[in-house]
Amino acid sequence: MKRSAAIGLLLCSMICSTAAGAHARAASMVFWYPGEAGSTEEAQPVLDDFLAYVGKKMGDVAITGRYYNTVDGGLKYIAQGKPAIGIVSFAALSQYGGEMGDPPVMLSTLPLPEGKPSERYALVGTKRELPPGARILSSEPLTLSYVRERLFPKLSADASVSSTTQLFSSLKKIASGEIDAFALLTPIEAKTLENLGSPWAKRLITVWRSESVPTAKVLLFDRSWKDAERLKEVLIGAGADPEAKELLQELRLKGFSALR
Repeated sequence: MKRSAAIGLLLCSMICSTAAGAHARAASMVFWYPGEAGSTEEAQPVLDDFLAYVGKKMGDVAITGRYYNTVDGGLKYIAQGKPAIGIVSFAALSQYGGEMGDPPVMLSTLPLPEGKPSERYALVGTKRELPPGARILSSEPLTLSYVRERLFPKLSADASVSSTTQLFSSLKKIASGEIDAFALLTPIEAKTLENLGSPWAKRLITVWRSESVPTAKVLLFDRSWKDAERLKEVLIGAGADPEAKELLQELRLKGFSALR
């Protein structure tokens, strides 16, 4: 009788364990950085590895995700895919927050190279002053109003801002005088340019440094999602976890921080 009871308990334990695994809670996440390099398909393996790490740390929560670097792609996924959470660039949040339903902010990212919750952009060119009607190129799709309100308050209203998918090719043309323009660089782009030893790169000077702006944010799209606090703990802890170091570097992050 004791043997039968033990077998019964073991079978019950196995069935309960299987059922718990089958009902592991699932959630989806969007990484949305308009203008960032790489396609959705190219970024997927890195994203999958990072989310596998997060899911393992959370235990019974399976998280899947998608990366988008276009405005339309990100907005469409948020509207149709209904992600529970997302990591969204501050520029996208500022310009399209209303279209996303103004989701609450959970955490700040700590991006490379500085690893701080705020950052400054650089405006570079071959001239030390911006002429009237200056043309500004950026890898990010930024509106003139955003650039003037958040980055460079003294930028004149007759300037123009347009995005380019070939930023460093444009930088070479600016340096050679082939095009009369300036380039607006993200912190990591500015650092890359600074480290280039090419003669053309040395002809470019930093005209302005922007005001400090917040970094990309972790957003809670589904306010009823019950695992938000657990996710926050895992993400904050990732920055000090050796297992996550390489994964974070692939995402150009040093980690995440609580809001201040």
